[in-house]
Amino acid sequence: MAMLALPDELLLEIFNNLFLPPPPSPPSGDPKRHCAEGAALPKVCRRFHRLATPGLYTHLDVHFTDAESGDPTYSAKLLHRTLDENSNLHHYCRSLRLILPDPDYQSQGLPLNRASRPVRDALLMAFNITAWLKNTTNLFISGYFSHSRTHSVSLALVDSVGKHMPRLEKLSIGKQVWLERVWYILREIKQLRSLEIGIGVSATNKHPRSKFIGSSAITSLSVDYLLAPPLNLERLLLVPEALEHFTFRGMYPGCYWSWPLSQMITAVERHQTSLRTLQVASGRASGDATNDHSLEDEVDDVDLSGFTQLEGIQFVAAPVE
Repeated sequence: MAMLALPDELLLEIFNNLFLPPPPSPPSGDPKRHCAEGAALPKVCRRFHRLATPGLYTHLDVHFTDAESGDPTYSAKLLHRTLDENSNLHHYCRSLRLILPDPDYQSQGLPLNRASRPVRDALLMAFNITAWLKNTTNLFISGYFSHSRTHSVSLALVDSVGKHMPRLEKLSIGKQVWLERVWYILREIKQLRSLEIGIGVSATNKHPRSKFIGSSAITSLSVDYLLAPPLNLERLLLVPEALEHFTFRGMYPGCYWSWPLSQMITAVERHQTSLRTLQVASGRASGDATNDHSLEDEVDDVDLSGFTQLEGIQFVAAPVE
């Protein structure tokens, strides 16, 4: 009851430093006293929720399925219901992490209505959340993105992001997503400035249409383990108008493993007047006797004279995965 007497300023300080610890176990003692305190609890909770709301909903981390059972988590269901019933909370979110399920083999590449029920329920909640939280500026999506070009249960979520999050500035997506979707996102989300693509990115041999070339204002691009011919990386780099930061981490043998660093530099030459930082993981380990040239030799052979804005560059040896 003493908490009710505290001013809002002090309670806000408490929330900022120690955010809503778990409630203690019910104490033993006079049951009448506990009943009186319980009667005042709704008033306390309403006040606490009013003060804590900005902190509660500014940064959301949503795990949609339980690691053991594979069923949707209670916390995800509760958050979904709360957001569904309280549209006044939608504008608070700025940072959102969606941890999607890795569907069983029956769900990979299938339409949403044919996915297993836990996967379908989790993804439907994710669709709704991305549609509601339109003010999100930083989005991280972790989960399985099917190899299938159409009817993928996860790629539809990427499309939803493009349609409903116009203020998105940073997007991180993981696991096997087709580059055509990436081109679309870069073109449609005008505010996007940073894109991180995770492990196992897939691509086709299509060239981006002219409307995509130079259509994106992103300044930072990071790519991990691109499972595509080198030409696809060059085509991806056509979409940003002027990159300032580019990171290419890790390579699979047979794709970019034999790429010399000079060829990577050629791929980013389109951005030589704007690029400020460049980080590249080379498949050629330093001092590897099986290679004609060590990493040090390749660095010496790289011509960076045209990169007038370059402030930092890092070449590292990438281990075999």
